[in-house]
Amino acid sequence: MLCNKGFFFKYKETIYKVVFALLIILFLLNFAVSATYKLEAFEIELDLNLSTTPSTIIKFPPIGQVFARTHLTPLDVTLTLEAIHQERLAEIIADITDSEDLLELMRRRAKAILDLFAMRLALITILGGIVGASLRGLSINSVLIGIMVAIVIISALYVGTYHTYDLTAFDDPHFEGMLEAAPWMVGLIQEGLENIEQLGSEFELIASNMAQLFTRIEALQPLAQQVGDFQVLHLSDVHNNPVGLQFVIQIANSFGVDLVIDTGDITDYGTPLEGGLLDRVENLELPYVFIGGNHDSPTIIDKMSEFENLIVLESDVVEINGLTIAGIADPAAESNEISPEIENIGDYQQKLKTLVYDQENIPDIVITHQLGIADPLIGKIPVLLHGHTHTFNISQEQGTTIINAGTTGAAGLRGLQHEEGIPYSVALLHYNLTEEGKYRLNIVDVIKLYDRHGGFIMERKLIED
Repeated sequence: MLCNKGFFFKYKETIYKVVFALLIILFLLNFAVSATYKLEAFEIELDLNLSTTPSTIIKFPPIGQVFARTHLTPLDVTLTLEAIHQERLAEIIADITDSEDLLELMRRRAKAILDLFAMRLALITILGGIVGASLRGLSINSVLIGIMVAIVIISALYVGTYHTYDLTAFDDPHFEGMLEAAPWMVGLIQEGLENIEQLGSEFELIASNMAQLFTRIEALQPLAQQVGDFQVLHLSDVHNNPVGLQFVIQIANSFGVDLVIDTGDITDYGTPLEGGLLDRVENLELPYVFIGGNHDSPTIIDKMSEFENLIVLESDVVEINGLTIAGIADPAAESNEISPEIENIGDYQQKLKTLVYDQENIPDIVITHQLGIADPLIGKIPVLLHGHTHTFNISQEQGTTIINAGTTGAAGLRGLQHEEGIPYSVALLHYNLTEEGKYRLNIVDVIKLYDRHGGFIMERKLIED
């Protein structure tokens, strides 16, 4: 016992310096080593945190994260996707013709980033060790002790992580957040890499067909201009498809559209990354009325509200050029979850009924994403617009004209899973003024575009009294 006490007092200062150096290093490892790097078109933050369940975590804010137990050292390795630079990504895809070239490019850049991060980690650890060991006084001895403690810790963590790291753990990863509902994304990425050559040639063909089809749309312009005092373009379920948005812009410009009504699901997951693709909505320079669908989110609704030409209806009525429109957002649009449980649809039906009946006159158009929310109003309103099912349909029930625009984005990524393809579809509503100075719907043009087969369908339906 006396020997142990004697040892402690003899080396007391050294022990204190080692302990303080260790504490500062651990503190810095947990809170101060994160750094952001550019991996070609992606900005990625790397971070380390002390953990009792060491894992590699890949975060895709705000839609969730993927993680796997990949190593034994008590650290979580976290990679966070901060941003995607779309123009740079397009350049890379255009330059790469072979999936192996793409993977090799990413490997080289990733290795360079890891080397930089390791150097940064070593520097921070050494500085932390020196600061900790020097808390009780700066000296050459303190500096040497701090450096030695840092070298031991960083070497143990590096060697331990390297030799126990098991990348195959991601063959069976864990999903959290909205990603938990979409693990198929991993398979989609893998399949895309394996078939990059085929996808490239298919998209070249699609682009060629689209150019021809848009030329045909312009050729139909005189037909559209000969009917209606006010043209309303109804779209729905774009599902983050930029081709779908370009389709809308082309139709609007060629057919003399006065107003655009979007009944929701303009995105797939309602994330800020998707919101960045919506800027082209401003290119329409037309009044654009929008309600959130079950795939949209508060984030997307806020983004859409930023556009000067856009009117977001959450539970509101708006009048545009004498045409009154009442709309209510989908209940799921109030949440950041994908397809959350909706148990109170009756409350939303009543909310929409109250909104409509509180008006001095029944609105000319009622818009919802799902038909079921407006069911109680069928027979009480002249026109009901909706989407959600991805199937175009026009019907008349009890005096109400019900129009489902189908999917203006060809169902987004899901459309690629159909061999026959899903058409891009919109409805063009032609309104005429009556002698009483009110609008009446007379004609609906059904416009469908098949990108894979180069097909184009335009069908005109007369609306009876």
